[in-house]
Order: sequence, then C-alpha cells, then structure tokens
Amino acid sequence: MLIQLLTAAALLAEPASERREPAPDARPAVVGETRDAILMLAAGPLHLRLHVSMGGEALARARQQLAEKLLRTLDADHDGRLSREEAARSPLLRTKERSSAKNFLKSIGAGDRTVDLRDIEQTIERIGGETVVYRQDAAASEPDKQVFDFLDVDKSGVIERNEVSIAAERLLDKDADRDMCIAFDEFAPPAPDPNDVVARLNQTPKPAATMSEMLRDMRDPFLGRRLLAVYDRDRSRNLTAKELGWTAEQAALIDTNRDKVLDAAELARIPEVPVELELVVDLAPPEGAVPSVQVLSPGVERLDNQDRPDFAKLRFRDAVISLSHRHIDPTERTMQSAMRVFNRLDGDANGYLEMAEVRDSRFERGLFELMDEDADGKVFGDEMKRYVAVRGEPAATTCRVNLYDTGSGFFLALDANGDGRISERERRSMHETLQQLDRDGDGGIAQVEPVRHFHIEFVRGTYVLFGAPEPSSSQLPAFQRRPPVGPSWFQAMDRNNDGDLSWDEFQGSRQDFDFIDSDQDALIDVQEAAKAEEEYQRERTRVTSAR
Repeated sequence: MLIQLLTAAALLAEPASERREPAPDARPAVVGETRDAILMLAAGPLHLRLHVSMGGEALARARQQLAEKLLRTLDADHDGRLSREEAARSPLLRTKERSSAKNFLKSIGAGDRTVDLRDIEQTIERIGGETVVYRQDAAASEPDKQVFDFLDVDKSGVIERNEVSIAAERLLDKDADRDMCIAFDEFAPPAPDPNDVVARLNQTPKPAATMSEMLRDMRDPFLGRRLLAVYDRDRSRNLTAKELGWTAEQAALIDTNRDKVLDAAELARIPEVPVELELVVDLAPPEGAVPSVQVLSPGVERLDNQDRPDFAKLRFRDAVISLSHRHIDPTERTMQSAMRVFNRLDGDANGYLEMAEVRDSRFERGLFELMDEDADGKVFGDEMKRYVAVRGEPAATTCRVNLYDTGSGFFLALDANGDGRISERERRSMHETLQQLDRDGDGGIAQVEPVRHFHIEFVRGTYVLFGAPEPSSSQLPAFQRRPPVGPSWFQAMDRNNDGDLSWDEFQGSRQDFDFIDSDQDALIDVQEAAKAEEEYQRERTRVTSAR
C-alpha cells in the first residue's frame, strides 16, 4: 500500500529534474563591499561587519558594470564616447533643453560636448546614492502587543501560568483560514469598514520609517558624539567600560591616554574594537541559488535551527537579533509602482497621458518631457515602462538595511523558523517556548520581561516614481516562506508548506500515515518522509531486479 501511495503522489509532484535544490551550506569566501556598523543596544554598542555583494561582486563593481553596459549599448560609432544624440537614447543621460538654450551652447562651442565612461559612472552614483543605507522603523513593536494582549486573557498585564497552559489550544481560534498555521496578520484586529468614516478618521496612521539612529555606519564622523548621547547617563562627557557594557580589556584598546574613560575622540576609534557579529550577504546570487545571510562569527549563540540560508536568529547580551533577506525583484517592483501611477493619472483610460492629466503632479517638473521620447505630447505606457526600467537600475545596485524594533518578540519567539507563521509543531511547543520567556522565574510573563527583539533585514533598493529611491520600510519585517523540503510526494501533500504532514494533508490510508510517522507525534516530518522514500526506492529496486 505504501509503495502505491508514494508512486501516485510522485506523479502529481513536480519532476525532480525541474527542481533546484539549494546549494550546500558552506563557509563562503569574504567578498563584496565591507561595511562596519554599530548597533546601539541598551546594554552597549554591538560591532557588526557586513560583507555585501551582488552575485559575488561588490556593489560599486555592479555600478561600474552598469556604466560599461550603458556605454556599449549607446555608443553607435564605437569611439568610446557618447555624443549628445547617443546619450539622449537613455533616460539616465537624456536632458530636455529649450531650443534657445541649445543654440546658445552651440554658439559658445559647448553644443558638441560628449559623455565618457566617467561621466556615466558619476551620473549613476548621483542617482543611486549610497550603496548601503540604514533605515529604522520603531513602530514595528506595536503589532507585537497584539500577541501579548491575546495571551493575556484576563488583561492583568501578566501572562500567568494558567494562561500559558491554555495558550496553544486558544491559538486554534486564530487560524481563520484553517491551514493549521497562524500568520501574524491573523492576530491583528479586523480592518475598519472603508465606508465607516468615523473609524477611518480614528485609525492611527503608520509612522514612516526614518534614517536609522540605532544602527550607524562607522564612517559617521559624529559617531563618538552619538555614543556619548546614548550611553553617557551621568553627563560626564566620557564613557567607562561599564557604561558601554564592555570589559576593561575592550575599552583599553581605544583608551589612548590610559585614563580609563573614553571621550568623543577616543570613541571615534571604535572600529578598532573586535567585531562581534560578521555577516556575508549576497543580494543577487547566481541563478538557482537562494539569497543568503550567513553568519561568520563562530562564538555567536544561534537560536534558529539553521535550515534556511536567508534567516538567522542570534542572542546578544540583552537582545535577540534576527536577520533575513527580503526577496524582491527590483525591476518588477519598480514596474508595478509606475503602472499604478500611470493608471491613476490616466483619467480617460485611453492608454496614454497628456499634459492636462498630469498638471497637478510632478510631471510638470520636466519629467513628462523626459518620458515623451518622440515629443508628441503624449506619454504611453511603454514609454513610462522604458523610463522607469532604466531609471531603476542604479537603485537596484544598493543595499537597504532595515532595522525593526520588534518589541518583546512574543510572536518571533513562537515563530521559531521565522517564516511569519506559527506552524502546528510550533503551536504544540508553545508551553515550553513561553516558559522560557519567564526570566525571573515567578511564573508570570510581563509585557517587557522578555529580552528586546530586533530584526535586521537586507533588501535591494528599488526606484519609486514620484518618491524617494527606496520607499519606507513596511511596519513589519517581510516574513519569507521556507522553500519546499523533502521528497517530491511530501512537497505535493504539504499544502501549507510548514515542513510537516498532518493527517488532514496526508493523501493515503491511516495505516500508511502511522507507519511513516515513526515517532507517533501525529506529524510526518522531513526525516520520516526521507526514510519512507528510501524504503520505497529499495523496494522498487528489488522488484525491478526480480523481473
């Protein structure tokens, strides 16, 4: 019976030849652009070192390749330079000038100015901005309170023992779509009725993300002053090792005058302090590979099961830090944003924009003329697409490092693998997970009792029409679904992709389910599925040989 089941399921699944298995986890070579940064935690600053790359290349090299490609594409006469006419074929280099201005430039001998590779590189640098940018969203801690409120049944401000004991069963009520996984948005209260004017007026607006204050690049010329502002609680204008949460040996490394305190000038030498967290981040690996966030620091305590190359959860002093890569296609995202703008402005829905339709928008600032390639007074959808596709390329060579303060991390503690859902296996272990959050051992969990949680997210930059090069980060990290795992038949049955098969998902007899579920926990995991697959293959080989 088991053989027939596995054979039928395999026929329904994707052929093995069409699946790409993730690359083996190996310590990568340190490549890409190296940046040192400081994360200013409450207990003291944390020294991070980031090696950021795109396909193994530094971000600056990616921009250089973009400039070289642009020159090759536009240089029709192959003289290594672009004439004004050749440059005008690219939205990045095109300029719209009045006829009188052109005539004046010609009269002074400036009308034939050419563009070389260095000019193109400078334009890409100006448009793309910094290759690594740090942003922060402090509002990400607000949604976590919804999880605490759900667990705190009697609203006493403490999750007590009896509330911990019933939490797993109560959680089933939150599974609105009955997929045996509770997503974070299933905790959120229902959105207000769009027709309810009062509810919409009372709704608290989401604060926009800002440039990061907690996570700073070490090249910041005011870093010493910033450290004093955060940690100099006695206003002595210097910091001791204790105030920084350091050992005396760490502080001595930059204490140049040996007075056992550090002033702003000495604190500016903080890059000389040993790195505490070193990461390799590849934003655009070769085709078939998964964008990765890999931890190089050997002594860091891992809290995740290390089965995902794009996610890690680490413990540091008084904080838990999770790391992830946000999977987006910069070109697709740029196009979607641009076409939303196009459709909104195209009031008569005739497929093109006229100046009258964009009179109250930023098109008036020369953008309309830049998009209107044939100067016919109309901007068609294809013209806008071509403009934003090229205009978005410099932004796609940047890395946005988004820092989220996720509060006490109740949801992130329950969501062990960081896929944004509490699976059935995670739900069953809720009792033990919540007990670990009781730091003082008094049997109750206050809202601020667990250690602070932060999430650092790495994402490629995108260009947004009528906006900044990168829009504000979302209110929460972008949770990423785990890649399918296990044999092909297992993947076909695992409809919610949580890495386990429940009886409801299993497409076979109860006898087969119980046989494969060797530990009798009512869930078939990947290891049990792999063992069943091996037995099936052995039996298949035996039958074939017997023939």
